[in-house]
Amino acid sequence: MEQRDEVTCAAVQNRVDKSFCMVVNKTEIFLWKETDSDFKKCQRIQSDKDIFSLLVWNDIHSDPLVMFEDCSSMLLAELVSTSESKKVKRRRHTRSSQDFSLLWSAVFQHQNQPYSGSIRTHGKNKYIVKVTCHVNPEKKAVDFTLTPPAEDAMLLTCCVSEEGYHLTSYWSDGSLCVTELQAVLHSVLSTDKSRVSSVTCRRIQRLQPLHTGTVKDRASVTLSAIDTDHVCLCGGAVTDGELKDIIMVWNIKYGTLQSWQTLDKITARQSAVPRSVQTHGACCACCIPGFICVGFHHCVAVCQFLIDTCSLASALGQLDSTAIFLKDESFKPELLVTPKLARPGEALRCWSETIEKEDQVEKQVLQRLTDASKTPTIETFSSELKDYTTLKLSKQDDKLKESNAPEQGTSKPAVVPFQGKFGKKTEVLSQHFIAAVLTRCISEKKFWARESISELLRTKCVPSSSSKELLNCIVERNDLELLKECFENIKGISEDSVVLCLRHVLRQKDITSKEKDPESSQANDDVNEMPLDKTSAKYLCSILSYPVNDAFLLPCLKNLSFEDALLLIKFLMYLMERCLTGFEDDVDCNTLKYPQVLDWVGLLLNAHYTQLVITPEAHELLVSCHKTVSQQIGTYGKLRTLESFLEHFKQQKPLPKAEKVGLYTLEVLEL
Repeated sequence: MEQRDEVTCAAVQNRVDKSFCMVVNKTEIFLWKETDSDFKKCQRIQSDKDIFSLLVWNDIHSDPLVMFEDCSSMLLAELVSTSESKKVKRRRHTRSSQDFSLLWSAVFQHQNQPYSGSIRTHGKNKYIVKVTCHVNPEKKAVDFTLTPPAEDAMLLTCCVSEEGYHLTSYWSDGSLCVTELQAVLHSVLSTDKSRVSSVTCRRIQRLQPLHTGTVKDRASVTLSAIDTDHVCLCGGAVTDGELKDIIMVWNIKYGTLQSWQTLDKITARQSAVPRSVQTHGACCACCIPGFICVGFHHCVAVCQFLIDTCSLASALGQLDSTAIFLKDESFKPELLVTPKLARPGEALRCWSETIEKEDQVEKQVLQRLTDASKTPTIETFSSELKDYTTLKLSKQDDKLKESNAPEQGTSKPAVVPFQGKFGKKTEVLSQHFIAAVLTRCISEKKFWARESISELLRTKCVPSSSSKELLNCIVERNDLELLKECFENIKGISEDSVVLCLRHVLRQKDITSKEKDPESSQANDDVNEMPLDKTSAKYLCSILSYPVNDAFLLPCLKNLSFEDALLLIKFLMYLMERCLTGFEDDVDCNTLKYPQVLDWVGLLLNAHYTQLVITPEAHELLVSCHKTVSQQIGTYGKLRTLESFLEHFKQQKPLPKAEKVGLYTLEVLEL
């Protein structure tokens, strides 16, 4: 380029003739072929208006779209023909008296039709969105007002999905918002006069505001659409007390952070990238299949990533990972956090300062607990965790004492303490803290922190996203008592983990039978004897009593081996045959109920129906099951005839008066 020339719009490729074009000094367009070697020989087009951007549709075979700073647009072919016909010199475009500036522009294709969108400011924090349909031979456009999520919120960046279903925007107050465009796109092509005049921003998540430098510096945060349900947000954020460039993948359908990665982790193995570079944020980003390309102010980062099909389970973090950058074992997504609310009458400033102090203490303790060099032994690890939980408990006791303190001149307490679900003294820990500590306990090879895990389980704050790794580790350790504590204190354990634990307990019979003599093992195989020992049965019942979803459990049971399924059916049949007298004494379980036993039997029969029918050794079990169920159904039908009499006897009310009825009657009921 010649001196004083500046490239103001990045070069794009024309899909029609495979040529390239870019904008120099806002008004001059350079056109060249791939075979051209010098810009001096390329074609130049002069525009009489300042150009804001050059835009290209991905799948539509069309010329690039030229977007001007006055919010008008024109295809490149039209601009070329107009420029050749006029042959006029460049006239400096003067702004109108209206105070507006173009902030963003993009193209998309809705129902295979080419569309373009732009956002301009109109006054203070007023935004006008213009959507244009570029259908030959005429263009149709509509303007509507975009309402910010807050009055003082300033638009920093936005993007639109390839199909144009919604507009995703990020604002200065940290709001990540979605604006639906279905009604707007319909009104563009509609002939009705009743068009959409304004749309609102639906806030899907409130983030910590990213670093933007000065207020007018909008080119430090960028947003790009990955697909219909995911977007990539890049900028500068404070991580571990330091300002770092960060790349995040957000699920806009459920409003959850799927994964994030700092730039220094991506460029750690590249010696050519300078280490001491001041963080200024990101200026542009684009997403292509399998890669995210981000232009920072000092480098261009390209990172490979993978996103699975969007689902509710992946959004809630119950899958292992839905967006994969580089593996970062120390990171756990902070999806669910125990809320710490202010007490009635408490000053919000004091409450905010208290929360900041508690978060700082938690961060310091977490750094010591997760660092193997600071807590190298089980004694130091357990002591550090116990001191922190004792500190949390003592603070709650102090708050309870303050709430019980009587007011001046009275003898009654000022505030009655709140009776929580688990009592007054409950160790409330954030799920981020518990997940990080459990990760250290699981990955530590030098010691097994069993008591610390049990202590965390008793808080009933262990997130379900950490249950899969924890249960796998406990199964490897063969700690059945700790396994029982997990099912008593963790909510939301996945069905595949439940089946995994069932299989492990069922196979304890093989371990115990080897330790016993063959005569006792043969006695246990008798039909009248319980097929499992009482210890295994106790742990098995604690798992069977866990609430599950039948639709998710059935495919997991199909993966259970036929031998394990047959043994489990025998155990459940043993419980069914003794339902009338109760099976608590034999099994030592007070949680498993008879309806749950029936549900498990039905699911097992459905999951292994074919093998049960073609296997001769299972025929006797099926016949016994049919006989037991038929007998109990008959008993239940006869009990129903006694229901009204027993209810009347329980209420202790006289019989209704009626004519020609004696003092009593005799009725014979067969039971």
